[in-house]
Amino acid sequence: MTLWMQALLVLVVAAVVVLGVTSVVDGWEDWVVLGGIVAAVVGTMIAVNRRQYPTKQRSFTKDSDSKW
Repeated sequence: MTLWMQALLVLVVAAVVVLGVTSVVDGWEDWVVLGGIVAAVVGTMIAVNRRQYPTKQRSFTKDSDSKW
């Protein structure tokens, strides 16, 4: 899928979500709950994100001449 199609799909989904949310939300309490849900979803996305720089076994040795 090309980049412009992905961008178009994201915009359409975002527009549908915004229209759906604004038709359901009544007061400030609903916005607070929605903000908590969004924060939890973003936090989960960050937590399960693939590590870009995974740790690996580093090969170093300590010998009698080492100051560490």
